[in-house]
Amino acid sequence: MNNIFNMTARAVLSAAALACATAAQAQLHEAINVEGRYVPEIIRIDRVNAFPKAMRFSIDSQPIGYEGSGVAASFSPTLFKMPASGWRDSRLINDNPGYLELGAGSWLNSTLSAGYRFIDNSSTLFGVRLQHNSTSLWKPRLSVATEDVKQYRYDESLGLYLSHVFKGAGRLDAAFDYHLGIFNYFGVCDASNISKETFDVPAQTLNDVSFRLGWKSAVRPSSSLEYSASARMRYFGYRALHLPWFWNVPDAKGIRETNIAIAGGIRLPWDNGSSIGLDADLNVLAYGGDNLVFASDWPAGAAEQNIDRPDNYGMLTLTPFYRFTRGLLDIRLGADLDLAFNAGPDGHRYSFLHVAPDVKFALQTGQVGLFLNILGGNRLNTLASLHQYDYYMMPALTSTTPTYTPLDASLGVNLGPFSGFSLGIEARYRVSKNVPLGGWYQAWLDYGSASMPGMDKTETSAKGNVLYSLDSDGINLHGGSIAAKIAYEPSKSVSLSAEGSWQPQDGKKGYFNGYDRARVTARFQASVKPVDPLRITLGYDYRGVRRIYAGEGGKEWNSGVITSDTEKTFSSLRLHDLTLLNLSASWSFSESFSAWVQADNLLNRHDEVLPMQPSQGVVVLAGVKFIF
Repeated sequence: MNNIFNMTARAVLSAAALACATAAQAQLHEAINVEGRYVPEIIRIDRVNAFPKAMRFSIDSQPIGYEGSGVAASFSPTLFKMPASGWRDSRLINDNPGYLELGAGSWLNSTLSAGYRFIDNSSTLFGVRLQHNSTSLWKPRLSVATEDVKQYRYDESLGLYLSHVFKGAGRLDAAFDYHLGIFNYFGVCDASNISKETFDVPAQTLNDVSFRLGWKSAVRPSSSLEYSASARMRYFGYRALHLPWFWNVPDAKGIRETNIAIAGGIRLPWDNGSSIGLDADLNVLAYGGDNLVFASDWPAGAAEQNIDRPDNYGMLTLTPFYRFTRGLLDIRLGADLDLAFNAGPDGHRYSFLHVAPDVKFALQTGQVGLFLNILGGNRLNTLASLHQYDYYMMPALTSTTPTYTPLDASLGVNLGPFSGFSLGIEARYRVSKNVPLGGWYQAWLDYGSASMPGMDKTETSAKGNVLYSLDSDGINLHGGSIAAKIAYEPSKSVSLSAEGSWQPQDGKKGYFNGYDRARVTARFQASVKPVDPLRITLGYDYRGVRRIYAGEGGKEWNSGVITSDTEKTFSSLRLHDLTLLNLSASWSFSESFSAWVQADNLLNRHDEVLPMQPSQGVVVLAGVKFIF
């Protein structure tokens, strides 16, 4: 959540040339000035990003943010497609105070990005940004009853940011963001053969508001105490919780989540590059909405099953550390101490104390960089954080059990650039408990507690109910991953890059990289400038050998806690590989005006990112960008 909060004194976003639906990778253009040193650290394997999702602005790249907070502060919605794997976002320096970008294309996909810095001087930065993205005409045609259903989604975002430097004292930062999402669950079908005339596609409204105020002390002589403090608030809520429509159970109110947090840190340096410090982060989460969503009025023969509104809970994270920096060597030795209060469902509370390492080693010598990270910690599975995995998630929580990672170790090397080449290789091993399954909400609307067609069922319990995303206990995972990237830029006119990752996946053995648990991810991109104003980019994304898992209940379950006397097992569904071929071109008429066109998903694939979430086919968009 701290990504946008850590924005330095000069930061502004320029336009995003964005695409539509779940098709292909959009082109993101940022303009950011960053004070201090910007050091690439690792290859980051991104989870799948399904259709236009909330994007968090990032200044520094972190391996995995195991801070106690579980929510992001910024959510400028973009038609940001599925990055098969992640490396680093490019950043360009732009001193113009304003930008405006417009784009539109097939299926009535549209985007508008705008921003302006009203104040931008040596001590104060104040600006605003606006973002609109929508799609509204594509028909997935999943069944006869739904052949006229159109996918629609509207995301509107407003952001304000302020930074002021008090000379000799420190810097004050403030940020406000509001995101409104209006969309329908376009992946529903007629699983119970309801006629077209009586079919009603469920719709949803999402409100997401955040505010942050932070202070960071000025940089002083090496023996002076440094400190920081911040206060944060985020409200994240859904209008309604739709239930499987063939059960004749009234819909309920969606869950509303309020996260109030305070954080602070101190660091005392002394001679020879050593320092000690302590970081602290306290999160308190409160929930609203229906207390009892549904109960005994299920279909005949079904057990009584409840989803209760989550209990309020909190977590305090303390991170003491020792750090040594000298020249190109950077060593940090620390530990995360997580203290949980009332987390997890009633009767199955999350244990009070969890400890994890926070150790980093980095060495940069010329064009060779080495790093070793031994990390861990808790991720709060809040409503807002789970939304990052699946935009069309179930608008409710059955448990507030965090994901605990006692070990997340990574070892890697970065080489270059030399003669235009750069290379990075990383190996990682992670052990996690209570990783949420998720990604099944639209399937649940269609099939309830019955198995989806095509599911591989293991030995089931007596009743064999598939809990889909209602299973809040999640799954324990352990496994490794290997990733690499190579890039070649012989000149400003040509750039080539390729990256990929491999992580074996098999039930509880695997490396979590999204609900679909892809085994192989890859991305290739080539960009050329045949003439100076024209740039052409060809990209290919692949995410393959994908399988999503669902838990199976026993005799009964309540509030997401399985109380069966039989061993909990899992069902799974094999998903089609995602292959996306994209082509774009831009022409710069001047430094302040350019036009672009792009064609995404040229292979015309309609594969589902997650069950009941098919993607649009070929999409062509065009737009213009002004910088002023």
